[in-house]
Amino acid sequence: MTARRLLTLWTVLAAVVLAPELAQAQCAMCVAALEQGGEEMAAGFNRGILFLLGMPYLVFGIIGASWLFKRHKREKQLRLTNNRTSPT
Repeated sequence: MTARRLLTLWTVLAAVVLAPELAQAQCAMCVAALEQGGEEMAAGFNRGILFLLGMPYLVFGIIGASWLFKRHKREKQLRLTNNRTSPT
């Protein structure tokens, strides 16, 4: 990763962390609906957004972890097979 990309990433991350009201911005229709619905509806809406945000990370994390586990297991099996067949 180049220094410029790293600097850009850290700048965006700092902006999100230091300005949470910008990170929690919503469209005008959502704001209007949530203002009429009350605190409970707004809390449920925000939990739903976080749920939808986290699902791709969970799915791809599980796929990646299973791929790494299978790869590690296959490499270990190959090493054991090579050790048995090589003369000592």
